Amino acid sequence: MWLITGAGGQLGSILLRALSNGGEAVVGTVSPTGPRPQYGETVPLELADFERIRAFVRNRAPKYVIHTAAVTSVMAAYENPSLAREINVEATAALAEATAELDARFVFTSTDLVFDGNAAPYDESSTPNPTSIYGKTKIEAEELLANFTNAAVVRLPLMIGLPAVDRQTTFRNQLRALLDHQSLKLFQDEFRSPIALSDAARACIEIAKSDVSGVIHAGGPQSLSRLDIGLALARALGVATDQIVPTCQSDMHFPEPRPMDVSLDSSLFEKTFGRAAGRHVDDVMADVAIEINAGN
Repeated sequence: MWLITGAGGQLGSILLRALSNGGEAVVGTVSPTGPRPQYGETVPLELADFERIRAFVRNRAPKYVIHTAAVTSVMAAYENPSLAREINVEATAALAEATAELDARFVFTSTDLVFDGNAAPYDESSTPNPTSIYGKTKIEAEELLANFTNAAVVRLPLMIGLPAVDRQTTFRNQLRALLDHQSLKLFQDEFRSPIALSDAARACIEIAKSDVSGVIHAGGPQSLSRLDIGLALARALGVATDQIVPTCQSDMHFPEPRPMDVSLDSSLFEKTFGRAAGRHVDDVMADVAIEINAGN
């Protein structure tokens, strides 16, 4: 039995679909007020209700838990840091404790935003220095999980592609702008190692089934700006790229410092599993175009 938290989110919905389609016994938890994924069994569960979290895990007795649920918006975490810590740290601790009681496997999804962007590419030995409350809560969760021998932390970069749930995402908004021939402003000076949602899900499942412990990076093979990613999507869709307007993150004013380059070195993943964690962005966008043309 697999348990996927945050099954109403981007990655969680893809994990639930992949495991369900693969014939695995799997249940996902969703926010009581959020969207439901298109595939699989889900149960509404409030992550702030720690006792119910523990009881749910004991009752379902999963062999594998992949914990994707979180306050993932950098702005939302900034505006409500107490909630961000409650969900990203305290709920993680409750889940990890309940999972450890069952001697089950626990995989926690963290982020490239634990780094400050000043010394990319970052491997697992790089020293985290988050610039946002969101990144700080993720590091705090990582540190507490270091005490659990059944746990692994996978740091993921910017994820691209279409989720298996009806919800607005940055990627969907950019896709719609391109298809509607609207102006789309994208940063040319902010770099990530983008990975397809499907590739990230596959990586999480492989990590869960392995004996990997500690932290491991699962990023795409390229360091790309948000502009590069948008241009690749436009090419795959066969739409004009002149509607994409290059802008600079450095010209913007954010309430917290925003890292310029948090590209990940995922060579440990490749060495461990014998393959790269993610595919080239052009291959990912080609799949997106096929999915769009199929009416999804």
